[in-house]
Amino acid sequence: MQLLKSLYKINSKSGKEAAIKAFVQGYLSTMNLDIRCDAFGNLFITKGVADSYPTIVAHLDEVHDVENRKIVVEEDMIYACDNGGNRVGLGADDKNGVWMALKLLEMKPILKVALFVHEEKLNGEAGCRGSRSCNLAEFDNAMCLLQCDKRGAQEVVSVGKGDICLCEEGFIPQDILDRYGYQYTVGGRTDVVALRERGLDKNCCNISCGYYNAHKEDEYTLFSELENALNFVSHVVDYFLNK
Repeated sequence: MQLLKSLYKINSKSGKEAAIKAFVQGYLSTMNLDIRCDAFGNLFITKGVADSYPTIVAHLDEVHDVENRKIVVEEDMIYACDNGGNRVGLGADDKNGVWMALKLLEMKPILKVALFVHEEKLNGEAGCRGSRSCNLAEFDNAMCLLQCDKRGAQEVVSVGKGDICLCEEGFIPQDILDRYGYQYTVGGRTDVVALRERGLDKNCCNISCGYYNAHKEDEYTLFSELENALNFVSHVVDYFLNK
């Protein structure tokens, strides 16, 4: 849990992602990885040598602008307070996804990760600016894109905002969904939706990763649900690696 708490403590409001990017690069510095930052500031990380890679997607930014968060753990719940004890945004949207990406890079021999900047709306600008600006060729060697940026615990978004189809029916086998309690649903807008809108021809989805009340001061994470999400995505990655 220490890694997760360290991520939560970083202020990464959209447009201010430098500190969390530096943390991620430092955390991964001892691993044998190819880490690149594109012209817009997105991070692309590759582990292992393969013709194609299961690809994990998350975004580095958050909506909150909070310094000196105190991270509170009460049994299964994690939330944040300021120095006066008042609840403040945790940044679990989408630091839970970043945590999952880092954990999976530790766990898997073959993996690709895309960590986008500027996913949240800022000063009236539309969101997903990082994913709308990247070179789609970054994903030429991706088997599929699994984004971890959905509230709750049991949903795999297969159709995004605007009726954007993200994946084929049966993309993730039903027995894997059932094992971890997940089911397909219709969801909102995030990076994989923006990529599909731009013409990316890869199966994608957005997966619940245990956070609630996103964008609000009473945002929180249920750690058991985040762990279940990690186990679920790990199983899906293995499924594609072994196909």
